[in-house]
Order: sequence, then C-alpha cells, then structure tokens
Amino acid sequence: MDPVPPPAIGRMFSSLAGRYRAFNRWSSLGLDTRWRRCLLKEVSGAQRVLDLGTGTGDLAWGIQASSSAGTVVAGIDLSLDMLRQARHYGEGGLPLWSQGSAAGIPFKTGCFDAVVSAFVLRNLWVGGVLPESLRECARVLESGGRLVFLDLTRPGNFWLRWGHCLYNRTMVPLWGRVFFGKEWPGSYLANSIQALPSPQDLRQLFEESGFSHFEHRPLSGGVVSLFIGKK
Repeated sequence: MDPVPPPAIGRMFSSLAGRYRAFNRWSSLGLDTRWRRCLLKEVSGAQRVLDLGTGTGDLAWGIQASSSAGTVVAGIDLSLDMLRQARHYGEGGLPLWSQGSAAGIPFKTGCFDAVVSAFVLRNLWVGGVLPESLRECARVLESGGRLVFLDLTRPGNFWLRWGHCLYNRTMVPLWGRVFFGKEWPGSYLANSIQALPSPQDLRQLFEESGFSHFEHRPLSGGVVSLFIGKK
C-alpha cells in the first residue's frame, strides 16, 4: 500500500466523523466494545492516561468512567471533527481533548503512566510516521509506563483468515457505503490491515523506540490484536 500523508488521513476521518461510531458498531458486529474492554484491563489502575487518535472518544470515555476519582484522561486526534463528536458523547470537564499528531504529541515528557490507542496503529504505519510516533509515546511515558495499541489484524488460521478477508472485501464496504455514501474511502481499510507489519517487525520497532517486554496478544482468533510495550 502506498503511503498516505497524515494530513490526508486526518481529512478522510473528518469526512467520516458524524457516523463513525455507528459504523464501528455495525461493521464489527458489536465486538468493538468488547475489544476496547480488553484494552481497558491492560491499563487498570493508571492515573494519567493518553488516548492517542481518540476519534469519537469511545476509549477515553470508557477509561474515565471505569477509573477512580482523580484519574486524568486526555485524548488527542488529528481531526477537529472527530474531537467535536467525542465531546458530544459525554458531559463534564474530563476527558481533556486536544488536536494533535502522534508524531508530535503536545504534552510534556514523562507526564503519563499509560498511553492507549484503538484502531490507529495501521494509520500511523500507512502514514509513514509509526517510528517517530512510538518514540513520542516513549517520551511522554514515565519509567515503567505502558503503551497499548488495539488494532485490526489478520487471523492466523487459514479458514478464519479467508472468511475475514472476504468479509472485509464485501460486507464492510457495504456498511461503508450505507453509512458514508460517496465519502467511503474505498479499499483503504482492507488495504491498511494487509499493510500492517508482522508482530516480529513491530517488536523491533517498539524496542528501537525505547520499549521492552513487547507482547502481541491476538483477540477473537486474531481478527484484532493488542500490541503492548513497557518503557
């Protein structure tokens, strides 16, 4: 897959913002909420959490709701339209929302004990900014902090992979055209899943960026995976 500049990715997601949450529910058959809960367990007890590429804020709101009083959650995204949707889904002064790039996170060094991200890792890779984004995540994490990515991946089982590929090439575009019409970005989603590096290559990128104890944990047969690093 040819690289897509991050500003173009930001504009693409801005055009999808209004119905993005509903699309995620339908296209994942409702499993996206379960997958996010698996991610939440990995940062249970964290007091200062950054949600990278927060989108409509599902993950940030989930962390805020499940955390103890005093927990600070921040969400950043390239798209102001996505951030407007995120604010719309809750009330109060938290989470903290900010427009920003993963390759230049607008927070001080060592100010978080966890960085999380849902369905963004592929976009960082396709956008050509994954190495610098990982370095930025390491910078804003304190020593011992955790980075946890959740993203769509390719199942290891042949038949499950075949069915998964078929679903992504047929049903997902159908849902996309229903929800977004002419704004649907064609084969971008399926191609970005195929483009994601192997867990072995991602391990090397994590380690080169300052993370240790890398873990790849497939969920739902590998339809999605958690990628975990500890600083």
